[in-house]
Amino acid sequence: MTGEGASLGRLLRNIRLERGMTQEQLGEVSGLSVRSIRDLERGVSCPRVSTLRLLTQTWSLPQAQGAELHQLARTWRDRSRRQRRGAAD
Repeated sequence: MTGEGASLGRLLRNIRLERGMTQEQLGEVSGLSVRSIRDLERGVSCPRVSTLRLLTQTWSLPQAQGAELHQLARTWRDRSRRQRRGAAD
């Protein structure tokens, strides 16, 4: 798990808990599987832009908080790409 993955996962989990939701409840209202939510929160998988938009809308997040989620995910994706390119060299 990368630093960005851990940070993003913690933030997603904190938002869910602040909203008083279980992973199952979030899955029901968002359409995401509980496994996907769990993996996102653990920093195992990086969310797609569409998934972040869905969560932002589901939680009615302020624009600044949504932007923070997107920035963390973008940084994670960019670092992963650089690492893959470096491993291929």
